[in-house]
Amino acid sequence: MKITQTEAQMFEDSVDGWVLDAIAYGVTTFEQLVTSLPGVYPSIALSSLRRLASVQRIPTEVMEELVKPAKSQSESPTRLYHQISLPVPHPLDYDWRFSDAAIETLLNECKELTRCNSTIALIGTPSLLRMGIEQSYPRQLVLLEASSTITASLTQAVPKAQVVRCDVIKEPLPKLLAEVVVLDPPWYPEHIQSFLWTACQLCKIGGYVLISMPPFGTRPGIEREWMNTLDWAQKIGLTLIRLDKMALPYVTPLFELNVLKAEGLHTVPREWRRGNLAVFSRSHQTEVPRPAALPQEDEWIEEVLLGVRLRIRQPNLSGFVDPSLIAVVPGDVLQSVSRRDSRRRLADVWTSGNRIFACQGRGVLQLILRAVAMGRLPYEAVALALKRPLSTKETELVSHATNQIINLVSTEQKENLVFGEQRNNTNLSLAAG
Repeated sequence: MKITQTEAQMFEDSVDGWVLDAIAYGVTTFEQLVTSLPGVYPSIALSSLRRLASVQRIPTEVMEELVKPAKSQSESPTRLYHQISLPVPHPLDYDWRFSDAAIETLLNECKELTRCNSTIALIGTPSLLRMGIEQSYPRQLVLLEASSTITASLTQAVPKAQVVRCDVIKEPLPKLLAEVVVLDPPWYPEHIQSFLWTACQLCKIGGYVLISMPPFGTRPGIEREWMNTLDWAQKIGLTLIRLDKMALPYVTPLFELNVLKAEGLHTVPREWRRGNLAVFSRSHQTEVPRPAALPQEDEWIEEVLLGVRLRIRQPNLSGFVDPSLIAVVPGDVLQSVSRRDSRRRLADVWTSGNRIFACQGRGVLQLILRAVAMGRLPYEAVALALKRPLSTKETELVSHATNQIINLVSTEQKENLVFGEQRNNTNLSLAAG
Protein backbone atom coordinates (compact mmCIF):
# COMPACT_ATOMS: atom_id res chain seq x y z
CA MET A 1 0.00 0.00 0.00
CA LYS A 2 1.49 3.32 -1.07
CA ILE A 3 1.64 5.94 1.64
CA THR A 4 0.41 9.38 0.54
CA GLN A 5 2.24 12.56 1.48
CA THR A 6 -0.83 13.64 3.42
CA GLU A 7 -0.82 10.41 5.44
CA ALA A 8 2.88 10.81 6.17
CA GLN A 9 2.37 14.35 7.45
CA MET A 10 -0.68 13.35 9.47
CA PHE A 11 1.30 10.53 11.04
CA GLU A 12 4.15 12.87 12.00
CA ASP A 13 1.66 15.30 13.51
CA SER A 14 0.00 12.46 15.43
CA VAL A 15 3.33 11.26 16.84
CA ASP A 16 4.17 14.79 17.96
CA GLY A 17 0.76 15.02 19.63
CA TRP A 18 1.19 11.71 21.44
CA VAL A 19 4.65 12.73 22.64
CA LEU A 20 3.37 16.08 23.92
CA ASP A 21 0.50 14.36 25.72
CA ALA A 22 2.89 11.87 27.33
CA ILE A 23 5.14 14.67 28.58
CA ALA A 24 2.10 16.57 29.89
CA TYR A 25 1.05 13.43 31.80
CA GLY A 26 4.45 13.32 33.46
CA VAL A 27 6.71 10.81 31.71
CA THR A 28 10.29 11.47 32.77
CA THR A 29 12.30 8.82 30.93
CA PHE A 30 12.59 7.65 27.35
CA GLU A 31 11.56 4.17 28.44
CA GLN A 32 8.32 5.52 29.89
CA LEU A 33 7.73 7.58 26.76
CA VAL A 34 8.13 4.70 24.31
CA THR A 35 5.91 2.44 26.40
CA SER A 36 3.17 5.06 26.58
CA LEU A 37 2.99 5.57 22.80
CA PRO A 38 0.72 3.45 20.54
CA GLY A 39 3.43 1.37 18.90
CA VAL A 40 5.64 4.24 17.71
CA TYR A 41 9.11 2.99 16.80
CA PRO A 42 11.70 4.28 19.31
CA SER A 43 13.83 6.12 16.74
CA ILE A 44 10.70 7.87 15.43
CA ALA A 45 9.83 8.90 18.99
CA LEU A 46 13.38 10.24 19.37
CA SER A 47 13.04 12.24 16.15
CA SER A 48 9.77 13.68 17.41
CA LEU A 49 11.41 14.85 20.64
CA ARG A 50 14.15 16.62 18.69
CA ARG A 51 11.66 18.13 16.27
CA LEU A 52 9.48 19.47 19.08
CA ALA A 53 12.52 20.94 20.84
CA SER A 54 13.75 22.56 17.61
CA VAL A 55 10.48 24.50 17.22
CA GLN A 56 10.37 25.24 20.98
CA ARG A 57 7.21 23.24 21.65
CA ILE A 58 9.11 21.57 24.49
CA PRO A 59 12.12 22.95 26.38
CA THR A 60 15.47 21.70 25.11
CA GLU A 61 16.42 20.58 28.63
CA VAL A 62 13.29 18.37 28.77
CA MET A 63 14.27 16.74 25.49
CA GLU A 64 17.86 16.23 26.65
CA GLU A 65 16.74 14.74 29.96
CA LEU A 66 14.47 12.29 28.17
CA VAL A 67 17.08 11.32 25.60
CA LYS A 68 20.02 10.96 28.00
CA PRO A 69 19.11 7.56 29.49
CA ALA A 70 18.20 6.20 26.05
CA LYS A 71 21.77 6.87 24.93
CA SER A 72 23.29 5.22 27.99
CA GLN A 73 25.58 2.27 27.27
CA SER A 74 24.47 0.37 30.35
CA GLU A 75 22.44 -2.73 29.56
CA SER A 76 20.08 -4.68 31.81
CA PRO A 77 19.38 -7.91 29.94
CA THR A 78 16.08 -9.68 30.41
CA ARG A 79 16.53 -13.43 30.43
CA LEU A 80 13.54 -15.62 29.71
CA TYR A 81 13.38 -19.06 31.27
CA HIS A 82 11.49 -21.89 29.62
CA GLN A 83 11.66 -25.65 29.73
CA ILE A 84 11.55 -25.73 25.94
CA SER A 85 13.97 -23.51 24.07
CA LEU A 86 13.15 -22.06 20.66
CA PRO A 87 15.67 -21.04 17.99
CA VAL A 88 16.64 -17.37 18.10
CA PRO A 89 14.36 -15.36 15.75
CA HIS A 90 15.68 -14.49 12.29
CA PRO A 91 14.74 -11.13 10.68
CA LEU A 92 13.92 -12.72 7.32
CA ASP A 93 11.09 -14.59 9.04
CA TYR A 94 9.47 -11.39 10.41
CA ASP A 95 9.71 -13.24 13.71
CA TRP A 96 8.60 -11.19 16.69
CA ARG A 97 7.37 -13.35 19.57
CA PHE A 98 4.77 -12.63 22.19
CA SER A 99 5.81 -11.93 25.76
CA ASP A 100 4.68 -14.38 28.42
CA ALA A 101 1.99 -11.90 29.47
CA ALA A 102 0.59 -11.79 25.93
CA ILE A 103 0.68 -15.58 25.68
CA GLU A 104 -1.27 -15.87 28.94
CA THR A 105 -3.83 -13.39 27.56
CA LEU A 106 -4.28 -15.40 24.36
CA LEU A 107 -4.41 -18.81 26.03
CA ASN A 108 -6.92 -17.54 28.59
CA GLU A 109 -9.02 -16.03 25.80
CA CYS A 110 -8.99 -19.35 23.94
CA LYS A 111 -9.99 -21.19 27.11
CA GLU A 112 -12.93 -18.83 27.62
CA LEU A 113 -14.14 -19.37 24.04
CA THR A 114 -13.91 -23.17 23.99
CA ARG A 115 -14.68 -26.34 25.91
CA CYS A 116 -12.16 -28.81 27.28
CA ASN A 117 -10.25 -30.77 24.60
CA SER A 118 -11.33 -28.40 21.82
CA THR A 119 -8.86 -27.95 18.96
CA ILE A 120 -7.03 -24.63 18.70
CA ALA A 121 -4.96 -23.90 15.60
CA LEU A 122 -1.92 -21.67 16.01
CA ILE A 123 -0.46 -19.99 12.93
CA GLY A 124 3.04 -18.55 13.26
CA THR A 125 2.92 -18.60 17.08
CA PRO A 126 5.42 -21.21 18.33
CA SER A 127 5.70 -19.53 21.72
CA LEU A 128 1.99 -20.27 22.38
CA LEU A 129 2.48 -23.95 21.68
CA ARG A 130 5.53 -23.99 23.93
CA MET A 131 3.74 -22.47 26.90
CA GLY A 132 0.70 -24.66 26.29
CA ILE A 133 2.91 -27.74 26.52
CA GLU A 134 4.77 -26.46 29.58
CA GLN A 135 1.49 -25.72 31.38
CA SER A 136 -0.37 -28.89 30.29
CA TYR A 137 -2.97 -26.65 28.64
CA PRO A 138 -6.39 -28.40 28.55
CA ARG A 139 -6.94 -27.95 24.81
CA GLN A 140 -5.53 -29.61 21.70
CA LEU A 141 -2.98 -27.20 20.22
CA VAL A 142 -1.87 -27.56 16.61
CA LEU A 143 0.90 -25.31 15.29
CA LEU A 144 1.32 -24.37 11.62
CA GLU A 145 4.77 -22.85 11.14
CA ALA A 146 6.72 -21.96 7.98
CA SER A 147 10.22 -22.22 9.48
CA SER A 148 11.70 -25.70 9.26
CA THR A 149 14.29 -24.70 11.88
CA ILE A 150 11.54 -23.95 14.41
CA THR A 151 9.39 -26.97 13.59
CA ALA A 152 12.40 -29.31 13.79
CA SER A 153 13.40 -27.81 17.15
CA LEU A 154 9.92 -28.28 18.63
CA THR A 155 9.50 -31.78 17.23
CA GLN A 156 12.85 -32.81 18.65
CA ALA A 157 12.10 -31.29 22.06
CA VAL A 158 8.55 -32.70 22.29
CA PRO A 159 8.02 -35.49 19.76
CA LYS A 160 4.29 -35.75 20.54
CA ALA A 161 3.65 -32.06 19.88
CA GLN A 162 1.29 -31.39 17.01
CA VAL A 163 3.50 -29.35 14.69
CA VAL A 164 2.93 -28.93 10.95
CA ARG A 165 5.56 -27.30 8.76
CA CYS A 166 3.48 -25.18 6.41
CA ASP A 167 3.75 -21.80 4.72
CA VAL A 168 0.09 -20.83 5.00
CA ILE A 169 0.43 -18.12 2.36
CA LYS A 170 1.06 -20.50 -0.54
CA GLU A 171 1.22 -24.17 0.48
CA PRO A 172 -1.60 -26.74 0.79
CA LEU A 173 -3.29 -26.57 4.18
CA PRO A 174 -3.75 -29.57 6.47
CA LYS A 175 -7.17 -31.12 7.03
CA LEU A 176 -8.09 -29.41 10.26
CA LEU A 177 -11.20 -27.94 11.83
CA ALA A 178 -10.63 -25.80 14.91
CA GLU A 179 -12.86 -23.98 17.36
CA VAL A 180 -10.33 -21.12 17.58
CA VAL A 181 -7.51 -20.02 15.29
CA VAL A 182 -4.79 -17.72 16.65
CA LEU A 183 -2.77 -15.71 14.12
CA ASP A 184 0.34 -13.59 14.33
CA PRO A 185 1.05 -12.50 10.74
CA PRO A 186 3.76 -10.11 9.61
CA TRP A 187 2.25 -6.65 9.90
CA TYR A 188 1.78 -6.04 6.18
CA PRO A 189 -1.64 -5.95 4.45
CA GLU A 190 -1.03 -8.85 2.05
CA HIS A 191 0.23 -11.11 4.85
CA ILE A 192 -2.71 -10.21 7.08
CA GLN A 193 -5.20 -10.98 4.29
CA SER A 194 -3.57 -14.33 3.54
CA PHE A 195 -3.46 -15.35 7.20
CA LEU A 196 -7.13 -14.39 7.71
CA TRP A 197 -8.17 -16.38 4.62
CA THR A 198 -6.26 -19.39 5.96
CA ALA A 199 -7.94 -18.99 9.34
CA CYS A 200 -11.34 -19.24 7.64
CA GLN A 201 -10.34 -22.53 6.04
CA LEU A 202 -9.34 -23.98 9.41
CA CYS A 203 -12.06 -22.52 11.67
CA LYS A 204 -15.53 -23.95 12.23
CA ILE A 205 -18.60 -21.85 11.53
CA GLY A 206 -19.37 -20.28 14.89
CA GLY A 207 -15.72 -20.49 15.89
CA TYR A 208 -13.33 -17.63 16.57
CA VAL A 209 -10.26 -16.04 15.02
CA LEU A 210 -7.80 -14.11 17.22
CA ILE A 211 -5.26 -11.99 15.38
CA SER A 212 -2.55 -9.54 16.43
CA MET A 213 -2.80 -6.29 14.49
CA PRO A 214 -0.43 -3.29 14.29
CA PRO A 215 -1.45 -0.34 16.50
CA PHE A 216 -2.08 3.00 14.86
CA GLY A 217 1.35 4.38 15.77
CA THR A 218 3.19 1.69 13.81
CA ARG A 219 3.51 3.64 10.55
CA PRO A 220 1.59 6.07 8.31
CA GLY A 221 -1.57 4.67 6.73
CA ILE A 222 -2.31 2.06 9.42
CA GLU A 223 -5.86 3.35 9.99
CA ARG A 224 -6.62 2.93 6.28
CA GLU A 225 -5.07 -0.55 6.39
CA TRP A 226 -7.30 -1.45 9.35
CA MET A 227 -10.45 -0.37 7.50
CA ASN A 228 -9.36 -2.45 4.50
CA THR A 229 -8.77 -5.41 6.83
CA LEU A 230 -12.29 -5.09 8.22
CA ASP A 231 -13.70 -5.04 4.68
CA TRP A 232 -11.70 -8.14 3.78
CA ALA A 233 -12.73 -9.94 6.97
CA GLN A 234 -16.40 -9.34 6.23
CA LYS A 235 -15.93 -10.53 2.66
CA ILE A 236 -14.47 -13.88 3.79
CA GLY A 237 -17.06 -14.52 6.48
CA LEU A 238 -15.64 -12.95 9.64
CA THR A 239 -17.41 -10.55 11.99
CA LEU A 240 -15.46 -8.34 14.39
CA ILE A 241 -16.45 -8.89 18.01
CA ARG A 242 -14.01 -6.50 19.63
CA LEU A 243 -10.62 -4.81 19.34
CA ASP A 244 -8.42 -4.65 22.45
CA LYS A 245 -5.82 -1.98 21.82
CA MET A 246 -2.22 -2.53 22.90
CA ALA A 247 -3.16 -5.82 24.57
CA LEU A 248 -0.34 -8.01 23.24
CA PRO A 249 3.23 -7.08 24.21
CA TYR A 250 6.11 -8.59 22.28
CA VAL A 251 9.65 -9.38 23.37
CA THR A 252 12.09 -7.40 21.24
CA PRO A 253 14.19 -9.97 19.34
CA LEU A 254 17.97 -9.84 19.26
CA PHE A 255 18.05 -8.59 15.67
CA GLU A 256 15.93 -5.56 16.61
CA LEU A 257 17.95 -4.90 19.75
CA ASN A 258 21.03 -4.70 17.54
CA VAL A 259 19.25 -2.25 15.24
CA LEU A 260 18.28 -0.04 18.17
CA LYS A 261 21.81 -0.14 19.59
CA ALA A 262 23.21 0.74 16.17
CA GLU A 263 20.89 3.76 16.21
CA GLY A 264 22.29 4.75 19.62
CA LEU A 265 19.29 3.55 21.65
CA HIS A 266 20.57 1.25 24.39
CA THR A 267 17.85 1.20 27.05
CA VAL A 268 14.61 0.67 25.15
CA PRO A 269 12.27 -1.62 27.14
CA ARG A 270 12.28 -5.20 25.88
CA GLU A 271 8.47 -5.20 25.66
CA TRP A 272 7.84 -1.76 24.17
CA ARG A 273 6.10 -3.18 21.08
CA ARG A 274 2.45 -4.13 21.59
CA GLY A 275 -0.16 -5.37 19.16
CA ASN A 276 -3.90 -4.84 19.10
CA LEU A 277 -5.92 -8.01 19.71
CA ALA A 278 -8.77 -8.35 17.21
CA VAL A 279 -11.34 -11.05 17.99
CA PHE A 280 -13.51 -12.21 15.08
CA SER A 281 -16.23 -14.83 14.86
CA ARG A 282 -16.53 -16.97 11.76
CA SER A 283 -20.13 -16.14 11.08
CA HIS A 284 -20.79 -17.58 7.62
CA GLN A 285 -19.38 -19.60 4.74
CA THR A 286 -17.99 -17.84 1.66
CA GLU A 287 -16.34 -18.92 -1.59
CA VAL A 288 -13.66 -16.25 -1.83
CA PRO A 289 -10.58 -17.57 -3.66
CA ARG A 290 -7.22 -17.71 -1.93
CA PRO A 291 -5.26 -14.43 -2.19
CA ALA A 292 -2.56 -14.47 -4.84
CA ALA A 293 0.79 -15.68 -3.56
CA LEU A 294 3.24 -12.95 -2.66
CA PRO A 295 6.02 -12.21 -5.18
CA GLN A 296 8.63 -14.93 -5.04
CA GLU A 297 11.58 -13.91 -2.88
CA ASP A 298 15.09 -15.16 -3.45
CA GLU A 299 15.82 -18.56 -2.00
CA TRP A 300 17.82 -18.55 1.22
CA ILE A 301 19.57 -21.59 2.68
CA GLU A 302 19.97 -21.66 6.45
CA GLU A 303 22.86 -23.03 8.48
CA VAL A 304 22.96 -22.97 12.30
CA LEU A 305 26.18 -22.70 14.32
CA LEU A 306 26.01 -22.71 18.14
CA GLY A 307 22.48 -21.33 18.02
CA VAL A 308 23.37 -18.56 15.55
CA ARG A 309 21.26 -18.74 12.39
CA LEU A 310 22.91 -17.70 9.12
CA ARG A 311 21.05 -17.41 5.82
CA ILE A 312 22.85 -17.56 2.46
CA ARG A 313 21.14 -16.22 -0.64
CA GLN A 314 20.92 -18.77 -3.47
CA PRO A 315 24.23 -20.56 -2.88
CA ASN A 316 25.59 -22.52 -5.81
CA LEU A 317 28.91 -24.23 -6.44
CA SER A 318 30.13 -24.08 -10.02
CA GLY A 319 33.76 -23.63 -9.06
CA PHE A 320 35.92 -21.87 -6.52
CA VAL A 321 34.94 -18.25 -5.83
CA ASP A 322 36.21 -16.15 -2.92
CA PRO A 323 33.92 -16.95 0.07
CA SER A 324 34.97 -13.92 2.15
CA LEU A 325 32.32 -11.83 3.90
CA ILE A 326 32.24 -8.31 2.45
CA ALA A 327 30.96 -5.40 4.55
CA VAL A 328 28.06 -3.51 2.97
CA VAL A 329 26.78 -1.34 5.86
CA PRO A 330 28.69 0.48 8.63
CA GLY A 331 29.17 -1.78 11.65
CA ASP A 332 27.63 -4.68 9.66
CA VAL A 333 24.24 -4.34 11.40
CA LEU A 334 21.46 -3.26 9.04
CA GLN A 335 19.83 -0.34 10.85
CA SER A 336 16.30 -1.32 9.87
CA VAL A 337 13.78 -4.12 10.37
CA SER A 338 11.49 -2.96 7.57
CA ARG A 339 11.15 -4.99 4.39
CA ARG A 340 10.95 -1.67 2.52
CA ASP A 341 14.60 -0.84 3.23
CA SER A 342 16.44 -0.80 -0.11
CA ARG A 343 19.68 -2.00 1.52
CA ARG A 344 18.19 -5.47 1.96
CA ARG A 345 19.13 -6.32 -1.61
CA LEU A 346 22.83 -5.87 -0.72
CA ALA A 347 22.73 -8.92 1.54
CA ASP A 348 24.06 -12.29 0.41
CA VAL A 349 24.56 -13.47 3.99
CA TRP A 350 22.15 -12.51 6.79
CA THR A 351 22.52 -13.45 10.44
CA SER A 352 19.95 -13.76 13.21
CA GLY A 353 21.59 -10.67 14.76
CA ASN A 354 20.63 -8.60 11.65
CA ARG A 355 24.19 -8.45 10.33
CA ILE A 356 24.38 -8.51 6.56
CA PHE A 357 27.27 -9.10 4.17
CA ALA A 358 27.91 -9.50 0.48
CA CYS A 359 29.66 -12.68 -0.61
CA GLN A 360 30.82 -13.71 -4.06
CA GLY A 361 31.48 -17.38 -3.30
CA ARG A 362 28.26 -18.28 -1.52
CA GLY A 363 28.45 -21.95 -2.47
CA VAL A 364 31.95 -22.23 -1.03
CA LEU A 365 30.82 -20.36 2.09
CA GLN A 366 28.02 -22.85 2.63
CA LEU A 367 30.54 -25.70 2.51
CA ILE A 368 32.64 -23.87 5.11
CA LEU A 369 29.66 -23.38 7.42
CA ARG A 370 28.69 -27.03 7.21
CA ALA A 371 32.27 -28.15 7.81
CA VAL A 372 32.60 -25.94 10.88
CA ALA A 373 29.27 -27.24 12.21
CA MET A 374 30.46 -30.83 11.79
CA GLY A 375 33.94 -30.21 13.22
CA ARG A 376 35.65 -30.90 9.89
CA LEU A 377 38.47 -28.96 8.23
CA PRO A 378 36.81 -26.46 5.86
CA TYR A 379 39.51 -26.58 3.18
CA GLU A 380 39.18 -30.36 3.01
CA ALA A 381 35.39 -30.10 2.64
CA VAL A 382 35.77 -27.57 -0.20
CA ALA A 383 38.41 -29.65 -1.96
CA LEU A 384 36.21 -32.74 -1.69
CA ALA A 385 33.22 -30.90 -3.20
CA LEU A 386 35.34 -29.50 -6.04
CA LYS A 387 37.02 -32.90 -6.54
CA ARG A 388 40.48 -31.37 -6.66
CA PRO A 389 43.13 -29.99 -4.29
CA LEU A 390 42.96 -26.29 -3.44
CA SER A 391 45.70 -23.91 -4.47
CA THR A 392 47.65 -22.03 -1.82
CA LYS A 393 45.64 -18.87 -2.53
CA GLU A 394 42.33 -20.72 -2.35
CA THR A 395 43.34 -22.31 0.94
CA GLU A 396 44.17 -18.85 2.32
CA LEU A 397 40.77 -17.51 1.24
CA VAL A 398 38.98 -20.45 2.87
CA SER A 399 40.98 -19.87 6.07
CA HIS A 400 40.13 -16.15 6.02
CA ALA A 401 36.41 -16.79 5.54
CA THR A 402 36.48 -19.46 8.26
CA ASN A 403 38.00 -17.00 10.73
CA GLN A 404 35.37 -14.42 9.77
CA ILE A 405 32.61 -16.93 10.45
CA ILE A 406 34.10 -18.03 13.76
CA ASN A 407 34.40 -14.42 14.97
CA LEU A 408 30.90 -13.57 13.75
CA VAL A 409 29.33 -16.59 15.43
CA SER A 410 31.26 -15.90 18.64
CA THR A 411 29.90 -12.34 18.74
CA GLU A 412 26.30 -13.37 18.19
CA GLN A 413 26.50 -16.37 20.49
CA LYS A 414 27.52 -14.03 23.31
CA GLU A 415 24.58 -11.74 22.44
CA ASN A 416 22.24 -14.74 22.52
CA LEU A 417 23.51 -15.72 25.96
CA VAL A 418 22.97 -12.20 27.30
CA PHE A 419 19.63 -11.39 25.71
CA GLY A 420 18.20 -14.70 24.63
CA GLU A 421 16.26 -17.42 26.33
CA GLN A 422 17.83 -19.47 29.09
CA ARG A 423 16.92 -23.13 29.07
CA ASN A 424 15.54 -24.73 32.20
CA ASN A 425 17.27 -28.12 32.37
CA THR A 426 14.14 -29.85 33.66
CA ASN A 427 13.49 -32.95 31.58
CA LEU A 428 10.20 -32.95 29.69
CA SER A 429 7.89 -35.85 29.04
CA LEU A 430 4.90 -33.76 28.01
CA ALA A 431 2.49 -34.08 25.12
CA ALA A 432 0.72 -31.22 23.40
CA GLY A 433 -2.78 -30.42 24.49
